[in-house]
Amino acid sequence: MSTASLHVTKLAAAKRQLQSAIRLFFLEEDELAIHTIASAVYGLLKDLKRDRGQSEAADSYRTTFFYLVRDFRRGTLPAHFTSDPSTMAEVERIADQLSPITADSKLSDVQATIPSDLEKRYWNEINRAANFLKHADRDTSGTLQLEEVDNNLLLLKCCSAYRDIAPDDLGNEGWAFEAFTAANNPSHQATGSTFDSLVASMRRVPREHRLELCYKVIIELNARRE
Repeated sequence: MSTASLHVTKLAAAKRQLQSAIRLFFLEEDELAIHTIASAVYGLLKDLKRDRGQSEAADSYRTTFFYLVRDFRRGTLPAHFTSDPSTMAEVERIADQLSPITADSKLSDVQATIPSDLEKRYWNEINRAANFLKHADRDTSGTLQLEEVDNNLLLLKCCSAYRDIAPDDLGNEGWAFEAFTAANNPSHQATGSTFDSLVASMRRVPREHRLELCYKVIIELNARRE
């Protein structure tokens, strides 16, 4: 008697792991466990993008500089930028070099390529904490500064990379994480959508309680789907 077997694609595996990592992030579970899962996802997505002729490192630089310059043009950079004269001088220098980016530009309007040495440097930096957590063959007495573990940023990168190649979204986990990000971003411009209603609700909640709220939103929405 034959039995059916279930198979999962690399992209589907990345999606499921990323959704789990987002839930763990909102639950404020162990940051090292979250980082291990999210790093595995990012590695999968990097390879899937490369197979499609895309460079995740180049796209990451493109996204970073695009929003930096666009928000500078809009006058919506956060206070930790605008309050530092040296930082703002550097932002202005970058904006002068990227003059085609205006306050109304879209990310899809911009393309970027980077040299191979910069791409290698990018991945060495991104994978530093992940490599520490999964290898002990070179330095068994090594240590890791927990300040190097930025799961919020890593999850943002994962979500962005997933959107670049996936035919679907990240479900309620992705929706809640996007709303969480927007609620913490003063440059987010509301359009009156249901999403913006969620963002507004989050902004009425103290920052220290937003993670808990996001997890509750995910659980409630997932329960409705079942």
